[in-house]
Amino acid sequence: MSNNLAVLRAMVEEKLYRVYEFSPWISKEDVIKKYLKKIKSRFKRRVDMLTRLAMLTDGVRSVLDISRELRSEGFRVSPEDIFNIYEQYRKKGVVRVKTIGKVVEEASKGAFMQVAVAPAEKIIAKLEKAPSKADTDVLKAELEEMLSKIEEVPVSVPEEEGVPVPKTVSTRKVAEDVVKVKFSGIIDNLFSIDQWVEALMMATREGDPVAFFSREQNVTINQANLAAASAVIYAVGVNGSQSFEHGNVKEILVLAHDGYIVIKPITSDYILISLISKSAKLGIALRDIKWVSSEIEKILQKEATEIIA
Repeated sequence: MSNNLAVLRAMVEEKLYRVYEFSPWISKEDVIKKYLKKIKSRFKRRVDMLTRLAMLTDGVRSVLDISRELRSEGFRVSPEDIFNIYEQYRKKGVVRVKTIGKVVEEASKGAFMQVAVAPAEKIIAKLEKAPSKADTDVLKAELEEMLSKIEEVPVSVPEEEGVPVPKTVSTRKVAEDVVKVKFSGIIDNLFSIDQWVEALMMATREGDPVAFFSREQNVTINQANLAAASAVIYAVGVNGSQSFEHGNVKEILVLAHDGYIVIKPITSDYILISLISKSAKLGIALRDIKWVSSEIEKILQKEATEIIA
């Protein structure tokens, strides 16, 4: 039961519902003047975004709330980006965690998921009281409760002329699929056998990030941009392949100056985005990506309770 509890705890992270406030010993003005750019991030030079982030930090809005606000104002940031910036500020004593927020409203049934997070405290407390012997019925009940509380984020997907617009994926399905992949341990297996795959991301075909896996911790990457750009590249590739009657796209390989990006469809709902190092033996890396994508597809066809049992 302890292993299942540890994995479930990781799955229901509360970090996106953290509410930060400035240290009482540092004014907001001092933060903007002295501390704004003291972070290791691709946003270090985006003074406009960091200033707006400082202005939105009021001890009331959560990380998720602030990321939404910034995105509505045109800044391409993900909740993970905001969380990482806050944590760097916290280590420097600029901000502190005030509280942990909760999901307070439900979106409409027609919405689909952009970020899936559920509060961990209640689920963990119940699991700690459960019998030490693994009980599939208990895990199934807790999984159902977690999925019922996941927040849905409505996002409109603009149609692009000439490129097929994929159907949206329901929040519940995305949440279940994230649980399946993370519980399976398949990504850890890939990292253990392939030294060149640096990171993997599951994204919907509409371009929304679903799950990000990295070999190294504290990787600063714009997940929203990566997912959106990859979805566009894949959609254009599909359109071109169909125009020339070459059939379905198996994978798209992007050769960049400092490495490789592989975009591969997995099921009709998702694409798998793989970041591979420049020093890779490309043939071996592509073989491993093909293997892991096939395994993920098999995992997604199973019931969630089969994976965590």
